[in-house]
Amino acid sequence: MKYYRVLLLLAIPLLGSCADMDYDISEGFNKEITLFEDEVSVPIGNIGPLTIGSTLSGLSKIEGLGGLLADYIKESPDGTLLLEDSGDIFKTNIYELEKNLDDASTAQTWEAGYQSGYVGGLASLLIEMLGLNAVNQKVVISASNPLRVDVPIRCNASIWCSGDDDFVTFPLPELDEFTLARRSEQVELCTEILAPDFTMPVYSITFESLDLDLPANPASRIADKEGNLFFSFTYHHSCGISVGEEFAISMPDQTIGSARLPIGKYKLTKCELSVELENTIPIAVSVDNIRALKHKDSPDDPDVVDENIKVTSGFTMAGGSLEHPAVTPVTLTIEALEGTVPDIEGIMLDLNFAAQEGLGDVALSTKQGIVIKSSSAKVSGGITIPAE
Repeated sequence: MKYYRVLLLLAIPLLGSCADMDYDISEGFNKEITLFEDEVSVPIGNIGPLTIGSTLSGLSKIEGLGGLLADYIKESPDGTLLLEDSGDIFKTNIYELEKNLDDASTAQTWEAGYQSGYVGGLASLLIEMLGLNAVNQKVVISASNPLRVDVPIRCNASIWCSGDDDFVTFPLPELDEFTLARRSEQVELCTEILAPDFTMPVYSITFESLDLDLPANPASRIADKEGNLFFSFTYHHSCGISVGEEFAISMPDQTIGSARLPIGKYKLTKCELSVELENTIPIAVSVDNIRALKHKDSPDDPDVVDENIKVTSGFTMAGGSLEHPAVTPVTLTIEALEGTVPDIEGIMLDLNFAAQEGLGDVALSTKQGIVIKSSSAKVSGGITIPAE
């Protein structure tokens, strides 16, 4: 609509210079005026950027899934998207533990055996379902000791990563043998940072042969019986995401009902919009089969394509990066096959998203987005200024 406002601003001085209230033209005259009957081209300017960050800022306002995504997706200090997940590797209540000891009155080594925590969260879902990659992965392992005595611990710990029916493990020698200090509350035991270009997602953290050297009557050694009562080992996993080579999403017949263009009163026969799209998101977007929808008397009415309105043509916007933006020229034409273009109250189109070839693993960032540059509108057949 921006370019129609520009055209109206151009027309108003012309209309004003012709007005003379000494003449009465209220009867018998057509008060509509048609300008630029051959063709006129008007620059519109730039729009944007429309960034990933601006989209994320609105997620929390969307009920249901929007709020869930907002809780999972964070922004790292450098602007890249950060997905986080936390969970338990092992957790046991001291009272329950003591009941399972053969003889709680003597100090002993308690063999907890094999324990594991499976990393899930939004990162796992996006990677498995959409073909995205995990990058810049970080695992932090913490523990709590509710006793007022130090507890020596031994285990064989490792991080497991999975992908394409293959596994890679990273041992954690820091946890082979250590002492968990008394009254510890989620103290950090170790931090493992995977190589930035390692894209196989973390699947689980495992403790094999977990042994704890307990004092006699451990329940009597609880530091605060109104506070923490658990031995616990937890993980915190964080990662960025990049678009993998297999990333591809097809979304046919997508309806945008909010794309309302009230242009019917201007009696246009044809309008051509030319823009340059600058994209720093590493995703190529193909837009095809653009169709104008007819007016609906009720929101519950089915969508009906207006066959009299021809929209040409589809286009593919190339993907880029912050360092190397991709610029794509696009020209769209809206034309009435018969008569003039009515109000357009919605559009239907086919969308296809795919990884941009040749970019590699570019981490998604809140700073990436799309800018509409050097846009202009060309009107053919005149623009009619309505009487009211």
